[in-house]
Amino acid sequence: MRYLNIGNGRILVNIDEFGRLTDLYFPYVGMENQSAGKPIRYYFFDGKNIYEDTKWKVTVNYMQDVNIAEIRADINETISLVFYDFTDLHDPLYYRIIKILNKGNEEIKGKLIFLIDLDLYSSSFGDTAFFDPQTSSIIHYKSKRYVGAKLFGIMKELSEYTIGKDEVYYDVQDGRLSMKPIDNGNVQFAMAVDLDLLPKGTDKAYFVLAFERKLSDLRKLLSRISPTSVETTFTSNYMFWQNWIRRAKKIDDKKVEKLYKISLLVIKNHMDFNGSIIASSDYSFVGLYGDSYNYCWPRDSAISAHALDISGYGDIAMKHYQFISEVVTEEGFLYHKYNPDKTLASSWHPWIFRGKQIYPIQEDETALQVWAIANHYQIYKDIDELIDIFRNFLRPAIRFLMRYVEDGLPKPSFDLWEERYGIHIYTVSTVYGALVSASELVRDIGDEVLASDMLDVAEYMKEEALRRMVHNGRFIRRIDENGNKDLVIDASMYSPYFFGMVDVRDPIMINTIRAIENSIKVSGGIARYENDMYKRVKSQPNPWIITTLWLAEYYLDLGQREKALEYINWVMSRALPSGLLPEQVDPENFTSTSVVPLVWSHAEFIIAVDKLISRQVEMNT
Repeated sequence: MRYLNIGNGRILVNIDEFGRLTDLYFPYVGMENQSAGKPIRYYFFDGKNIYEDTKWKVTVNYMQDVNIAEIRADINETISLVFYDFTDLHDPLYYRIIKILNKGNEEIKGKLIFLIDLDLYSSSFGDTAFFDPQTSSIIHYKSKRYVGAKLFGIMKELSEYTIGKDEVYYDVQDGRLSMKPIDNGNVQFAMAVDLDLLPKGTDKAYFVLAFERKLSDLRKLLSRISPTSVETTFTSNYMFWQNWIRRAKKIDDKKVEKLYKISLLVIKNHMDFNGSIIASSDYSFVGLYGDSYNYCWPRDSAISAHALDISGYGDIAMKHYQFISEVVTEEGFLYHKYNPDKTLASSWHPWIFRGKQIYPIQEDETALQVWAIANHYQIYKDIDELIDIFRNFLRPAIRFLMRYVEDGLPKPSFDLWEERYGIHIYTVSTVYGALVSASELVRDIGDEVLASDMLDVAEYMKEEALRRMVHNGRFIRRIDENGNKDLVIDASMYSPYFFGMVDVRDPIMINTIRAIENSIKVSGGIARYENDMYKRVKSQPNPWIITTLWLAEYYLDLGQREKALEYINWVMSRALPSGLLPEQVDPENFTSTSVVPLVWSHAEFIIAVDKLISRQVEMNT
């Protein structure tokens, strides 16, 4: 299981529950997993016995709520380890500082061994690994992908190594490596450093991975690595992240504050240097489904950018809005999802429906980006910074939203769950929210006519939604492809209130929330909709993190803080001990049934906590 992640916008590294590196993303965050999800194994050899990683007692956490992993492991009754994992602040470098403690009364001449099986470009075909005497490292390469690995101690170089294929695993088992210097194909390599452990004494080692596109550039990175450089980088890294997280809002509840800070780190780590924000870095489903969550969904990323905005990180959110302004179509809409390199990603939305050509889109994704940018402006008033984004994305997107209307409601598109075609209340709500909230920015930029038209279209849309998308005093989730009301209870029906189309106390909204709680509340959390089968493992559908937080947000805006806290506490109890939030959980044992982490879950937690803080301030004034 992915248990913790660290990154710097150029690389992203996932760590599992054993403290092993499982995913190595480069050159984009979420694009090209250079390990193909296979963990880097490590072993301790005490001169007699070999101890492998999965047999150690391990805890994995963020160090003092900063972007550094602290991994503690008891190998046996005598030997303990502490790893500090972090990335360089600028360059594609990953570091691990290793402290080894001998708690016994006898000296141990030990050895720490790493077994590494990379698949560059996520493919095992055509790789080469060789020992590089110039940098005292092993370099693994293919085409324009080069990974260098260094393992060393204080005043100690790499002790042993070997390179080969499946036989490398067996070479490790006796604690002595055969020193084979090169191999190609589906290659693996192992490397070891000697440890001198006096009774009650300690030793220290360092493990570094460097990533580049050219051999010469990789060697430049590797040549500057030393114990001093790693320790100095650790100190600067710690200070940077302490100051970075200090920008976040202060929260009285320490447990809430801890998960709030980790949520900010998760979003930051899943954001590429170019502004892409992927939905999840969990690579575990690739082998099952042939695809992953390693894409930038405009919906998920808009909510994540909004979470950054309301937390005080508007400058970082702006990078994402710039990314979006470079991928929008000429027509003004956004496609289903994008690769982190700004190319069109995989999709299952058809371009034809019942013999008629359609846009393969979820219109809410375009609307949410408009809404997020508009809310950014309301917070920061940085009109100069938004001029290009307005010209390249916002204006064409707004015109599309206003044009893509029929009989007062948005034309059919696919829903936020990416399963159904029709006119969805969530889509209507996001389009309404986008047009109303963005009208201020449009007016301030100088286009008063467009701003006025936006409000007119939004008001007409609201009227039609209240006329055509209400049943028995509550909202419906959609008008289906045949023009019929879809009466299935869906958590996304919370949206008319959230995006400002109706008041939180509107009787229709109250009835809608009541219907959601009566029909799809499962084991204290909220499922997506009635009889949801996605990743379902038990007789009841799985409760989701985001849908549960939607109700927390509703009750906070309704002024029912204790009711909201029930949902927030439920969510916090679903987090891993490291702080990562899943997408959804088993309704009985609450283990994750899907990806970990889901960035949207963390973004929604931030939004809920922001409302919690705001309502507390209102109560105190």
